[in-house]
Amino acid sequence: MLVHVDLAVAFQLFCLVQGLTTGAYLLIAKPRLAANRWLALLLLGLTLQVADYFLSRSGVYFRNRWLYFTPLFFSWSFGPLLLNYLLARCNRPPLRWPHFVPVALQLLFYVVVAAQSFDTKTWFWLTVHKPYTRYLEHYGAVLSVLVYARLAWRLVSTHGGHPRWLGWALPGLGVFYVLAALDPFINRYYLPPGAPTFYLTGLVLPLLAYALALIGWLQNRSLTAHLTSSELLTATVSSASAASVPLPDPEHLRCLVAALEQDHLYRNPDLTLDVLAQHLGLTSNMVSQLLNAGLGQSFHDVVNGYRLEEVKRRLLTPDVQRLTVLALALEAGFNSKTTFNRVFKEKTGCTPKDYQKKYHPTLRDDSVSAQT
Repeated sequence: MLVHVDLAVAFQLFCLVQGLTTGAYLLIAKPRLAANRWLALLLLGLTLQVADYFLSRSGVYFRNRWLYFTPLFFSWSFGPLLLNYLLARCNRPPLRWPHFVPVALQLLFYVVVAAQSFDTKTWFWLTVHKPYTRYLEHYGAVLSVLVYARLAWRLVSTHGGHPRWLGWALPGLGVFYVLAALDPFINRYYLPPGAPTFYLTGLVLPLLAYALALIGWLQNRSLTAHLTSSELLTATVSSASAASVPLPDPEHLRCLVAALEQDHLYRNPDLTLDVLAQHLGLTSNMVSQLLNAGLGQSFHDVVNGYRLEEVKRRLLTPDVQRLTVLALALEAGFNSKTTFNRVFKEKTGCTPKDYQKKYHPTLRDDSVSAQT
């Protein structure tokens, strides 16, 4: 079979391989985290749309016309999948199934049309899809992404601890889809007759799929490297040996630390041993033994330790110029001012204001308001 190849086709093929392999990796890699699963589905959805661009530009569609209308477009799922990824990172429940009804209808549409004869597909393309339904699909996807990107931006703005790239990626995504909404107007009113159709999404989505694949791979690799570091393994063995108890299951231990460090479960002020156990799919007794044997600490010590480290980190950032120390403590998961004051004093030996003076002397003395 002859295939047209140019730089764009080669790059699309590269992004296809990268997106499909990384998506599969995120689905099966351990620890199996909810955030990874949502990111994998988003990546696979983007990659399948890139596959459509590849099949079209390379001439595969033209030489294999039975492939027309193959279900490769899941653009109405991009917004909900993106928001679910961020919700999982914030330890929030995912969106309910009605949010995915539009993409289910989109899939059904392509499945039904793909099953028709070539003559029927040709008639449908010329009389229905080309003049009407493709624009409905395009603008539906644009509107969906913009709405969910806005919700995602609000979530990121009110929930600390997200990577910096999200700060520019979400507005950038919004700008891209606003510009993509202009594609049909450019094609209809500005391109000369017979000129190739212009699609901004066809140019940018391969880059977006590649970037998302790279981010997902690096994110999971960084987590795995951290969880298998020599310090953690040494502490695990030493703690278990000293207590004369069996070594904890390494996979369970990795999932436990991932739930705290990547899913940020400690930020939930109502987090209990039972809630943590339910998240991990283990019994409360198993999680308690895992904490004692694997980390050498009790449940409350571990959780409050993560909360305290987040507050200490943010005390030395510009966050203190817009939030009180109490607000930082509540965002980190402390459920009361009294508990935070006690834990901070026990672990650091000083007050938050004194801690700032000691480690960030350039800050003004009054930069911490509404103190303990």
